[in-house]
Amino acid sequence: MKGSVGVDSLQGTGSVAHQVERLLVLGGGGHGKVVADVARACGYTLVGFADADLAKLETVVEPGGVHVVVTQDVLLRAVRNAGPLPAGAERVALAVGQNRVRQELAQLLGQICLTALLHPSAVISPSATIGRGSVVLPMAVVNANATIGAAVIVNTAAVVEHDCIIADGVHISPRAVLASGVHVRERSWIGAGATVIQGIQIGADTVIGAGAVIIRNVPDGVTVVGNPGRILVPAAVQPAAS
Repeated sequence: MKGSVGVDSLQGTGSVAHQVERLLVLGGGGHGKVVADVARACGYTLVGFADADLAKLETVVEPGGVHVVVTQDVLLRAVRNAGPLPAGAERVALAVGQNRVRQELAQLLGQICLTALLHPSAVISPSATIGRGSVVLPMAVVNANATIGAAVIVNTAAVVEHDCIIADGVHISPRAVLASGVHVRERSWIGAGATVIQGIQIGADTVIGAGAVIIRNVPDGVTVVGNPGRILVPAAVQPAAS
């Protein structure tokens, strides 16, 4: 997919088979907690979180879990200098909710960014392709010949049907359903419980509101709400994942 980070996307079902075991999670917010759970379910050992907010350093992100061990700036400096990663990490899992920021971080991290995290309860076709830095959360479905780019969130119980193309930096929220052949362009956000009928194209940097039903193509940079979906306003700043 155009703009994808790296060439080693994943194909297949079930949790990620891997040799890397020590993982640093980049993003110490609510989405970070969820990504940490997925990482543990896939057999990784978490060494800590990194976060852009200096005030979070040494704070515990999850009750009983690991804490923020390094700032984002220090992590990125280590990556630029090709030095060892903080806390003995071997790879970094992306857990930043804002689409554009997550996409940019995937590009900066390059091969240090984990290929993908696929929760063991997710159903993923052997013919689907999932890009570097993406995460597929519990009970999500990614069906045959779907292509998911880099730094994508397929959230809890979302459905990506056969032959869909999901570009880099997209967030598909819980229980959203994309019917066959839907194309979602870069950094767009599909709200919780939204439905997009087959063959629809969603533009870049667009917000589809929770529960919306999309029956027509949607241009770049707008917000769409309702059933059937109607353009409300130019897209606002997209909320972080939760």
